[in-house]
Amino acid sequence: MNEYCYQDEFPTESSMESRRKKDIGDIYLNQAKCLRCNQMIVSMSDHDFVTCSCGNLSCDGGSWYAKRSYKTNLWEECSIYYTDRYKL
Repeated sequence: MNEYCYQDEFPTESSMESRRKKDIGDIYLNQAKCLRCNQMIVSMSDHDFVTCSCGNLSCDGGSWYAKRSYKTNLWEECSIYYTDRYKL
């Protein structure tokens, strides 16, 4: 069974107007990398709380917000935002 992946339907150039019709926020890929276990973790929806294999880093928020919880500062932010996020 294939899971729905909003990135397939809405590439980084997608307008905010078109994304909002499907309840998609401003984050194209909400991800962070744990530098202890070297694992990249990705949150796919606003209540998708994901933790790396060593338990050091957690990621939450999907396309709506980038929340990080961590035990040590050994992690790197790797999120990619939709391009129109920076337009005024």
